[in-house]
Amino acid sequence: MHLASSPPSVFPLYNYRSFLSLIGRGKGSIIYLMPGSIISLRDIRKDYKKTPALKGIDLDISPSEITGIIGPDGAGKSTLLKICSGILRYSGSVRYKGHELSDNPELIKSELSFMPQGIGQNLYSELTVEENIDFFASLKKVPADMVKKRKERLLKATGLEPFRQRLAGHLSGGMKQKLGICCSLISMPEILILDEPSTGIDPLSRRQLWDILNEYLTESGTTIIFGTSYMDEAERCHLIMFLHKGRSIYKGPPERLMEKNGGLEDAFFGLLTEAGESAGETELPPEADTFDGDREIVVNEVTKYYGDFRALDKVSLTIRPGEIFGLLGPNGAGKTTLIKCMVGLLKPDKGDIVLAGLTPGSAQLRYRIGYMSQIFSLYGDLTVKENIQLYGSIYGLKRGLLTKRMEWIIRFSGLGGYENALVKALPGGMKQRLALGCATIHLPSVLFLDEPTSGVDPVARRSFWQFIRMLSGELGTTVIVTTHNLIEADFCDRVAIMDEGRIIALDKPEVLRDAFRKVHGDVFEIYPAAPVREEFFTNRGVSIVPFGRRYHLWKKGIDEKRLEEMLKEQGIGYHYIRKIKPPMEDVFIDNLQL
Repeated sequence: MHLASSPPSVFPLYNYRSFLSLIGRGKGSIIYLMPGSIISLRDIRKDYKKTPALKGIDLDISPSEITGIIGPDGAGKSTLLKICSGILRYSGSVRYKGHELSDNPELIKSELSFMPQGIGQNLYSELTVEENIDFFASLKKVPADMVKKRKERLLKATGLEPFRQRLAGHLSGGMKQKLGICCSLISMPEILILDEPSTGIDPLSRRQLWDILNEYLTESGTTIIFGTSYMDEAERCHLIMFLHKGRSIYKGPPERLMEKNGGLEDAFFGLLTEAGESAGETELPPEADTFDGDREIVVNEVTKYYGDFRALDKVSLTIRPGEIFGLLGPNGAGKTTLIKCMVGLLKPDKGDIVLAGLTPGSAQLRYRIGYMSQIFSLYGDLTVKENIQLYGSIYGLKRGLLTKRMEWIIRFSGLGGYENALVKALPGGMKQRLALGCATIHLPSVLFLDEPTSGVDPVARRSFWQFIRMLSGELGTTVIVTTHNLIEADFCDRVAIMDEGRIIALDKPEVLRDAFRKVHGDVFEIYPAAPVREEFFTNRGVSIVPFGRRYHLWKKGIDEKRLEEMLKEQGIGYHYIRKIKPPMEDVFIDNLQL
């Protein structure tokens, strides 16, 4: 650990922002001194009928920090966030500014904004973007002059300014989420509670979301409680709590876990193993054959219009047999349209597509491809077993093989005991695993997956990718997958980045990273002993992205020595400065800005 020789007074609170003071005691040792808590939870318990959701949770939430609540589906994240917001009864003690919340829940409600889980759940679909923001401002009695100023700022920051007169019901999922954030922030709340706000939104929108949160954190001292299933978002928090089956299995700064494990996702699975959770085995379907020799997929100059809107603009690419090929891009880039053209659901206006020697829509191709759509494609009013039987019959599986494949899907999906449950009653992760099983029940040689892991927890996501790699590596299945989770880009052999209907970059992830380095230089992560002044770096041409108490920085020609000097100029010590791989999020956004 490196500390500047300046006295402690050089570690100020910027604009009311409190932080975790970090003091060295010997080499590599860090003492974590927590500021006073704005919300304190002790022995929190919550049951739904006879099912326990939370089992003795203790947590101190510090003011002007981001506290992340992390965990798989059913861990108790949403329940905990609702208790903190004063809308759920509980056993135990929740004290807000020293007052017991159960005695007066309205005390905290006047000071907070709460964005529930689910796209657009806090919006009014028949109101416009601007009318939704104005309505939430009126609920909190925000003065008119402040509403106008804050509204313009939020609309510009989220990219919603051109859509202010559009009905909320006509917005894309990502735009709805950003509007929900605007409605939550218009009152400049003291406490902001967000339950998985980035589900379904693209990486560019996620970056905008975090820019807004960090801006409010710094300028107004807003306390943020953030539920998420994305590990890269958990890294951006000052303190995290991992929940598993209603219990806390870790509570503290993410850096403490990352010091030992390198990555937060590996640390998460290590904690699950310690808690006795088995990772489970991914197995090939019964009677599986390989697809050696299957021909490549060729897309040649494909153009597609929706009325006057050009959704695809002369798209050309070649996908090799057995390859895992990723399609990345912001919402509306054309990814789903391209997949629908490839599977034969849409006909291109211009250009040609050939899949394994066949054209989309041909009868022979129907049995050789599998498709898991972006919109949940199973039948909610049928049981798990009935859905599997339906898909098996559609693909012409004989009764004996269908029975074997059904047993395999139930094992793979973790649905043992749920065979006769209606699909609409299943948790999201189980639904997605079942949908993947149904899409592969006939073992297609080409598999299309449109955002298969959107909204699923880390456990389900790892299971998905183990299965996808097994299909590709052992059977030779060609997999085309779209994703907004850029960690998953590294699981692909190659990726194409799309924007406005065109492919703007296509190569192996590491090659795209090398291209970023050549233009922008190496990327460094710094872990300072106090918050830095970001404008100090940006005024010197250094790009900087906050990650909780850490920062990612880059500029052509900069090195560790120069970064150390810049910290000393601010009178700030540091725990480490290290070179890292350029995050795919930054590579992605850089390509969009070219």
